[in-house]
Amino acid sequence: MKHFFICIGIFFISTAVLAQGVTLTSIDYREDMLLSKEPIVIGFDGPSAVVEFETLIDTPAAIAYYGVPHTEGNLTTPRYRKAVKGTHIDENKTRHRIAIDISKLEDVHYDTGLISNKGGTIVFRIEVFDSRIQTTRAYDRSLRYEREGDPKTGTYTKLVNLTEGPFIDLVTNNSAVISWETDVPAKGTVLSDNREFLSLDPTIRHEVTLTKLKPNTVYTYQVNYGIYTPTYTFKTAPEKGERASFKFGFMSDSRAGVGGGERAQNGVNSKDLGRFAIELYTKKADFVCFGGDLINGYTSDIRDYEWQLETWKRTIQPVGANIPFYESIGNHEQVGSYYKVTAPHLKQDEYYIQFTGTVDDESAEAIFAKEFVNPLGSIYGLGVPNPESKGKKITSGADVGPSYVENVYSFNYGRVHFISLNTNYWSTGYRAISAFGQKSQDKTAINLALKELGGNREGYVMVNQMEWLKKELDAAQSDISVDWIFIILHEPPFPNGGHVKDAMYWGTPGQGELGGYNESDVPMGDVIDMRNKFWTIVSSKSKVLGVLCGDEHNYSRTLIDSSVHSNFKFPVWQIISGGCGAPYYVQDESVPWVDKVKAFTIDKHFCLFSVDGKRVGLEVYNDSNQLLDSIDNLTTIR
Repeated sequence: MKHFFICIGIFFISTAVLAQGVTLTSIDYREDMLLSKEPIVIGFDGPSAVVEFETLIDTPAAIAYYGVPHTEGNLTTPRYRKAVKGTHIDENKTRHRIAIDISKLEDVHYDTGLISNKGGTIVFRIEVFDSRIQTTRAYDRSLRYEREGDPKTGTYTKLVNLTEGPFIDLVTNNSAVISWETDVPAKGTVLSDNREFLSLDPTIRHEVTLTKLKPNTVYTYQVNYGIYTPTYTFKTAPEKGERASFKFGFMSDSRAGVGGGERAQNGVNSKDLGRFAIELYTKKADFVCFGGDLINGYTSDIRDYEWQLETWKRTIQPVGANIPFYESIGNHEQVGSYYKVTAPHLKQDEYYIQFTGTVDDESAEAIFAKEFVNPLGSIYGLGVPNPESKGKKITSGADVGPSYVENVYSFNYGRVHFISLNTNYWSTGYRAISAFGQKSQDKTAINLALKELGGNREGYVMVNQMEWLKKELDAAQSDISVDWIFIILHEPPFPNGGHVKDAMYWGTPGQGELGGYNESDVPMGDVIDMRNKFWTIVSSKSKVLGVLCGDEHNYSRTLIDSSVHSNFKFPVWQIISGGCGAPYYVQDESVPWVDKVKAFTIDKHFCLFSVDGKRVGLEVYNDSNQLLDSIDNLTTIR
């Protein structure tokens, strides 16, 4: 959890009185949101692009840094050269305007084609000081324009602009998907291998499938959205069943960290996430799996949730244009209804915030699926798990949860099968707020939320997803073209530090010997029974090599075998990699499986797996590019 709490614009919508004098009142809850209207170029004043935006609170005048995109090589990154201070539109210090004088870049010292091309693309970063946390927040944007006439004195006009992407996704042995977004509806094309693939209908969101590609082959592509982007490269997957060599990265928990600036950029630790993405690219990873907690999340505002996810995408875009990212949901990918709780047993200066996940198009799962391009379900034709059913709910709505589409899925790469699960499906929980700041998990409060609001407990795998997993593993185990299976999820079945209090354990930190939480008379209270059932399914297949988790902001490599539980047939690695920028957690040595932990560190880090034939190696690097852990072959140490 974060070390501070901000609740902006609380307003009362409806109140419900429950048993024992407990009252729930709907509220608006936005922990990280500063902007009420995002930066938009509204037009030109001479050679100056005029940007306006609004903040939720009074802030000093903002600053804009601007320059051009650096396009040498395959990674397109911003190169800022100039700065300008903005003004307030009126006496209201929440309404802001910045005039970015583009002609200052149209100079022989700084020009990169803006003069000769009579325009082009500029990038800019707006920084706004947030007094609530005593640091600046940054918002990265771009602008494409054309100029008629000479610099400074000519007429400047805003053109259709790329706001997201391009991204490469769903790379198979013979196809790939290119996606991007523009600021206004527009047609677009993708040029690759001297072939043109069309996005015919004018729209903002584009997804174009490249077909009839050759296996294990490097391709280049450009997107044309009115002008061609720089050239990007990607490599197709090996032929099905081929034991080709490849590498893949794994990391998670890039939500905002401690240190301010880019470490807390609109809910994302962009500093560490961006650096690790580039490191994986330079180390020749073919793709990256990301295990959740991309953002801070925890909001009742859908646009806030979307903005944070968009910040994450902008951060990884230079790399994501060249290699695919497969994203999974974590506990911080949360948007839902929030309730202030008043009860006789609470102190006067204290109240609880209870929340419940929503359903349909406003659910965290549906918005996540909209923002990312992931497989639509099982590669074996099993689709996705059916939505789960829930019990009592005080608010109106269906008793069936959101869809699992594009957050539970599978894919093959070479002879390795990958499964992404959602261990934070339809999450219901609580936040305790007092004069002393946030409190840790409170099982009584969670049980109240689950009983009165419905939904699901953090880390709990509900019945339909569990059944889907069993069928998926049966199919992968019998697939003769698959050597190994990796399962990707957020909440660790066997936490080692920081999330002993929840995940798939719900124990007491420092007292792991108590055995976790297992009360069948409370909603989803049979956590340990559920965890053991889950791991029994996972370990029943000899091909399951690893379960890759996040949630805990550290690195650990743990070998779970039959000595932990007699039902666990084959030994399986649990690898937790939650070091992509969130605040660290130390090891909890009280857990019963502590002697199974083979490596542990609190360093920020990422994992790089190398597959060569049937050998699977692992290297773990920290933010100084030092090797923290190295295993030549995970398959022989089990």
